[in-house]
Amino acid sequence: MWVSVLLSVVVGAIAGRSIAAEVSAHRKQRPDRWWDPECDVCDGSLTATMIRCTPEGHPQRVMTPLLTVISGITFGAVASAVPSLWVLPAYLVFAAAMVTLTVTDLDTKLIPNRILGPATAISGTALIVGGLIDADISAVVRGAAGGLIYFGGMFLLALIARGGLGFGDVKLAFLIGVFAGYIGWGPLVVAAVGGFLIGGLVAIVLLVTRLSRRKDSIPFGPFMTLAGIIAVVFGDDITRWYLR
Repeated sequence: MWVSVLLSVVVGAIAGRSIAAEVSAHRKQRPDRWWDPECDVCDGSLTATMIRCTPEGHPQRVMTPLLTVISGITFGAVASAVPSLWVLPAYLVFAAAMVTLTVTDLDTKLIPNRILGPATAISGTALIVGGLIDADISAVVRGAAGGLIYFGGMFLLALIARGGLGFGDVKLAFLIGVFAGYIGWGPLVVAAVGGFLIGGLVAIVLLVTRLSRRKDSIPFGPFMTLAGIIAVVFGDDITRWYLR
């Protein structure tokens, strides 16, 4: 198990460069770019550490080099919780999607279809294949049901909120619901409820510290992705603690 976790950390750290490149492409409204992130100033290639660019040495924003660390940690954490090695590739794609969509939502307050769509298709297909190889049909069905339940709930909330909740969040709920639900009903509840709890706490802190005003728009996607990762990694433990 620890071998797969360590390998996943390495893969995550390498994937951090691809994630940084795609995040940069989305922020600049350019075509998909899954390798070789560009400098924010001169569009030149970045160094291996992604702290500066190669041509002129322009310093980059802090998030860019941090993506290597964040991706490595996220990949390793997810790998430590996967039900089997057959579904590990699916969960690593899921982890990459969560990191990428978190940053794109923070940057532009959008969850782009060009990232969410392929991520859902690729990770979902890999999850089904892995589940079938494991002969765990019940988990596959539960994952599909979890995605539909979370999607349906968020869709109703979006209708009630009348613009207060973006449809990108609704579609993101399906992806998170599938991967949390595959593990169990408890993690699914943790993912769904956790996003609102984390979002509420952050909103209170921002208002109390006056870093944000009531009318300011706060992207909800990052709270959902964080809750999704927590649900996958710690969902069962949180459920057992709550029901104890």
